[in-house]
Amino acid sequence: MAYVDLVSSGLTLVVGGGNYNFAYDTPVSADGSPHITMLGFQLLTTSGAGPTVTSTLGRLFKSVRIKIGANEVINFDDPFHDADGVTPGNLSVIAQKVGGVDTCVAYGTNQIIGELSLPFGLDATRSHRVNVSIELGIEADWCGQALVPATSELNMVHYYGTSTEATLYGSRQDFVLSTSSTRTIVVYGKKQWAMLGVFAINNSDDDEITEVRVNNGAFRALTIQQWRNIDGTAWKSPLRNINVGGGEAAPPQWLTARKGLLFLDLMRLTAGSNIDLAVTCSTGTTYSFMPCWVAPIGKGTGKAPSQTAKTVQSTTSSVVNE
Repeated sequence: MAYVDLVSSGLTLVVGGGNYNFAYDTPVSADGSPHITMLGFQLLTTSGAGPTVTSTLGRLFKSVRIKIGANEVINFDDPFHDADGVTPGNLSVIAQKVGGVDTCVAYGTNQIIGELSLPFGLDATRSHRVNVSIELGIEADWCGQALVPATSELNMVHYYGTSTEATLYGSRQDFVLSTSSTRTIVVYGKKQWAMLGVFAINNSDDDEITEVRVNNGAFRALTIQQWRNIDGTAWKSPLRNINVGGGEAAPPQWLTARKGLLFLDLMRLTAGSNIDLAVTCSTGTTYSFMPCWVAPIGKGTGKAPSQTAKTVQSTTSSVVNE
């Protein structure tokens, strides 16, 4: 019970980026898969000349807000948007750390295909009204060429399968940090949802946090290198940037750190609890802290023809297995 579906957003892309708002209804599972395990965006672009991709699709997104019915499942507003950066965008790192999809490659002579999807764990036995609001940067900054609207499109991607957890991505909370000082901050929990971790995002592509201590029981502070070792970025599962040269057959680039972004793996903090952090900063800056929450969900299935392959998604497992 697993398949992938594309849903056309009916979105008309325009040159130079901008704000896009649209809504659609999710198709009910066609094979009895109980959940939409992941949901996201697939971007197909054609430009007048050959593009030069320097970073992931996440670099193009300034903000993403998705509401499923009355529930807001993600409200991401990038604290530092740099469309022509050469490392994975902030949203790309978030997707990779929770086991989502983040890929971008140039193909043909003037085309790009990119996908950015995140795990959510939505009920697939009924249709949901999905409201999407996104802001895209200037594509010429991102890939060196303006797109051709008539032959470019953005579709929504649905991954159907079985989820053990539902996942929410909280709004960012901004904190001003002073030079050579330690500030205690609180990232608030959500009732009945366990806090899997927190993304600490700087307002630049630089590491200006030097260490973080979890006051909810930790004995000492950990450096950012130690945190990256814990979550696997530094040794087991490095971040993927674009393919070398951007081409289809080119090998991928792997990074053991994405400066300016730190994932604090909290090993699933007790449901509803706040996280109390002592954050030490080397240079005065503003950091944004964005929580990721998870909660167990049921696994009931309906009677329908199904494919033989089965996929099971667990955001906690994806992070712990890093």
